[in-house]
Amino acid sequence: MGRERILYEGILVGLAGAAAVAIWFFLYDLAAATPFRTPALLGAALFEGLRDTATLTIAPSLVLKYTAVHGLVFLVFGVAAASLFALAERDRHVLFGVFMFFCCFEVAVFLAMTVLGSWLLNTLHPWAILGGNFVAALVMLGILFRDHHFSVHEALTSGE
Repeated sequence: MGRERILYEGILVGLAGAAAVAIWFFLYDLAAATPFRTPALLGAALFEGLRDTATLTIAPSLVLKYTAVHGLVFLVFGVAAASLFALAERDRHVLFGVFMFFCCFEVAVFLAMTVLGSWLLNTLHPWAILGGNFVAALVMLGILFRDHHFSVHEALTSGE
């Protein structure tokens, strides 16, 4: 698989994952009658050092800035995942690395939130974060498995 194809696939996968999480949290916020609260909250914590959720103002600029960072992180992750899948085309044992890569990404999300402020884990329920990332992983892996020549079963048994 050529570099251009990997880059294209990685961008597609990254954007799909970012969109899946964004839609998940839009619905989560909509259910709480506070649209765009999550990206505004994370943007305020990241860019303004917010520590008190009572002072949060949901501003389009915060939502857009956070969405840009969120999108970039997913783009990088998507390209890395597409690269691993391209390697797995040649060596099926790399599929176990793909599984570990997705697990490490989940841990990295919680680590980033702890670094930003552990209070975020009291505001954003861990189940909601796990749910959003699980949906993103399903979407991303669905695209990757669709475009590559091995099965989910091979991925689950490749580490043996």
